[in-house]
Amino acid sequence: MHLTRKLTALLAALAIAAAGSTTATAGEEGGYVYNHGEDRFVDNVYNFLRHFNYDQYFWCESYQFTTANNSYVDAMDFAYYSGHGNNFYLGMGPGASSSGVSIGSATKWGDVDLEFIVFQSCKVVPSPIDRSDWYQRWVGSSDTFQGLHQAIGYRTNSYSGNGISNNFGGRIAAGQAVWQSWFNAVNDERSWWRGSSYPGYASVVLYPGLDYDTYYSFGGDPPAGHGSLRTYYQH
Repeated sequence: MHLTRKLTALLAALAIAAAGSTTATAGEEGGYVYNHGEDRFVDNVYNFLRHFNYDQYFWCESYQFTTANNSYVDAMDFAYYSGHGNNFYLGMGPGASSSGVSIGSATKWGDVDLEFIVFQSCKVVPSPIDRSDWYQRWVGSSDTFQGLHQAIGYRTNSYSGNGISNNFGGRIAAGQAVWQSWFNAVNDERSWWRGSSYPGYASVVLYPGLDYDTYYSFGGDPPAGHGSLRTYYQH
């Protein structure tokens, strides 16, 4: 169902590979909201999309990320999800036909269009200090990075319903580097009275050489099935 209401760095590399440079005009943006869950998830996604002439804005269903991803997240240049999550896992919500999606062999992204995906959700992008297998669901011939440039989110529990997605969307629309914009938006939300762990610790996995991609100027697509991955994370 389509939504109609407005609705730190540690560097690790399995292998290093260079990517050719491409200058691009921003294309399609899609937002995917935890299906009939908390209002904050609706607001999180809308407050990012409002900075663009977005193309998709849906209640989550698993097929958008898996069997029909070519018509949904992988038809976009930039996808934004908000909902409940866990390591390599996206909850779909109480209104969805399935409970969730496990990132890995069922989520092959980037072979059509997708460059960037953000998970405003707890723990979806674990770091090496969280799990020794932090990279395994993302890279390889049967896994997620099939042309995808960056997957961005949190390595810890997180708090939403705040200013992060609006801040982030404004930075992206202004042409700032993608994962760095997320880290900056998360840091801008920190305050001494909530504690240093609020609103969570950000993380990203990306193809080496695409570290400074912006939405308007980014490197060439990584080869499908590669085994190269780099991570940055807050701690």
